[in-house]
Amino acid sequence: FMSMIGTSLLNQIINENGVTQPAQILTHLNSGIKEALKQSEGENELHDGMDIALCSLDLDNYKLVYAGANRPLWLFKNGEMGLIKPTKSAIGGHQSGEREEFSDHEIQLAKGDTIYLFTDGYPDQFGGPEGKKMLSKHFREVLKQIQPLSMKEQEKQLLDHFRQWKGNYEQIDDVLVIGVRL
Repeated sequence: FMSMIGTSLLNQIINENGVTQPAQILTHLNSGIKEALKQSEGENELHDGMDIALCSLDLDNYKLVYAGANRPLWLFKNGEMGLIKPTKSAIGGHQSGEREEFSDHEIQLAKGDTIYLFTDGYPDQFGGPEGKKMLSKHFREVLKQIQPLSMKEQEKQLLDHFRQWKGNYEQIDDVLVIGVRL
């Protein structure tokens, strides 16, 4: 339900209203979700929020602008991994009455750089030899190991690793990993 409202609002914000800066898009999305679910009025007991990472990519100039609500951006540049931190707040949901300020992060990229955006479903999955969550640290290690591979091969390796980690455990959440190599 939240995804359907979010998709509709994103289309309106970007396509109809022409907002293109990621932080501004998140600010409008946050207000729209709160309004649609009547979360700011206290009338609704639905206090669900949504985590999101959003990028604008200028391929001509290799410039990326990122803003996130609880979802980071991971960047591999010259074999080194970097983390671009999100705003520590969800879109919508039960928050303080203050207006959330989302931040744009402008990153100059180069040919061969790789960026990753992902839901929390991959690192939060239970499994492995002890039936525990994978966690972000383990997920980062997997990404580091597969860096030399093509993006198509990375996709296969990530899927195989996830299935192996999960084993007979039930999948607990949605899983999405987006990787882009310039």
